[in-house]
Amino acid sequence: MLPFNDYSFIYFIGIGGIGMSALARLCARQGYQVFGYDRTASPLVTQLSKEGMVISCKDTMEAIPEVICNHPNQTLVVYTPAIPTDNLILNYFKQAGYKIQSRAVVLGAISKRLPTIAVAGTHGKTTTSAMIAHLLYQSNLSMVAFVGGIMHLYDANLLYNHLLDEVKLMVAEADEFNRSFLHLRPTFSIVTAADADHPETYTTTASMETSFIEFVQQNQKHLLIQYNAAKQLAISNYYHKPFLTYGLHQGDIIAANIGIAPNQSSFDYLGSNQTISNLVLPIAGLYNIENALAAITICLTLGITENQIRTALANFPGIKRRFSLVCNHKRYLFIDDYAHHPAELSALLGSVKKLYPNSHITAIFQPHLFSRTQAFYKAFATSLSLSDQVFILPIYPAREAPIPGVTSALIFDALTCSQKDLVAMDALPNALAACARIQTHQVILTIGAGDIGEAVPGIAACLQQIFSTCLR
Repeated sequence: MLPFNDYSFIYFIGIGGIGMSALARLCARQGYQVFGYDRTASPLVTQLSKEGMVISCKDTMEAIPEVICNHPNQTLVVYTPAIPTDNLILNYFKQAGYKIQSRAVVLGAISKRLPTIAVAGTHGKTTTSAMIAHLLYQSNLSMVAFVGGIMHLYDANLLYNHLLDEVKLMVAEADEFNRSFLHLRPTFSIVTAADADHPETYTTTASMETSFIEFVQQNQKHLLIQYNAAKQLAISNYYHKPFLTYGLHQGDIIAANIGIAPNQSSFDYLGSNQTISNLVLPIAGLYNIENALAAITICLTLGITENQIRTALANFPGIKRRFSLVCNHKRYLFIDDYAHHPAELSALLGSVKKLYPNSHITAIFQPHLFSRTQAFYKAFATSLSLSDQVFILPIYPAREAPIPGVTSALIFDALTCSQKDLVAMDALPNALAACARIQTHQVILTIGAGDIGEAVPGIAACLQQIFSTCLR
């Protein structure tokens, strides 16, 4: 499957990224010796080390293993574009003449060897690709899937159900960041959304839309696109083969008889040629029903039966940090979510308000990237103001250097909710103590794509202590 016959060793720069780690796992399981660097010893990096990969968190020449230095012609270097250009290890490999490829190029090379389902979109692509992977896995259709999140049931972001050398199909997220998805040559393409994002890559909304149109035009066989995204991109003007649209209420594929409960959704699938009634999805959120419409459509195209879909969908395990219920206390619910775009926040908080209309909602939000905050701070404030109370943490920089004048205060100042505060991560426990004084039932959410996810266990313990003390 992997086009690496000339190499024995593979070194990943940024190995702890969700996409990089899945590819590293695939390489390790196909017999390559895998090494890597990441700037933090995150839980995922720790897990990869336990799986036998040699990983350093020091950006120094001394951190490069001797075997890599001694075998440059047998070593492939794979990097993520999120790595800063001044990274010492990356520059060493460049100057020493190693073969270097981006993750997107490697994934694109695999997509040329296997029929590929590519799921693109500024939001919804991780859940949609995970649903497809789960449905195919449970139906025993030979495939390998790269998912941009850790699936609960499998505790993995790489999923396959046959010997890797015998895999017949690939499922992959198609990432618009840095135009990475243009390296793919999909047999089946899905576009879940095309909202403006990644201002560090796209200076205008039009430039991002142009990239999505290019991605769609590279599709080989089947195109499925969310109804509003199809209208936004005027896709019929650029794509001259048959395609299908989907949406909750508009499109060739829609949902009917929708039911939403705290831990479950139900709906009927109304396709262009097929109806499936009384489907159950064990996660909440209207947006997840829409994601399911796309997953079901692709699986029906691949020959998965109605009964297989019904059974597998009812057992969809969900993804870590996607509407993840951390704690269900009689006084409060604690939910953790990866949302980091204003549209995602609106969908998340809108769903919470519908599910818990009588609860006090507290959002703890960590903005992700200076450029995204600068571009969308007003939209972030509008979305977050759906909450009753908001705590804004400092911006998580990820790959970016600070931008003068761009701080979390931009969002904070634009919030219209009555209860709001700017809080440093280490001051959050004291700030949360105020929650115990609120008499109504509460829904408390941690939200963001930075390291706030790693803080969730500590926040959960803090909330438990606060509310236990209050009840004494």
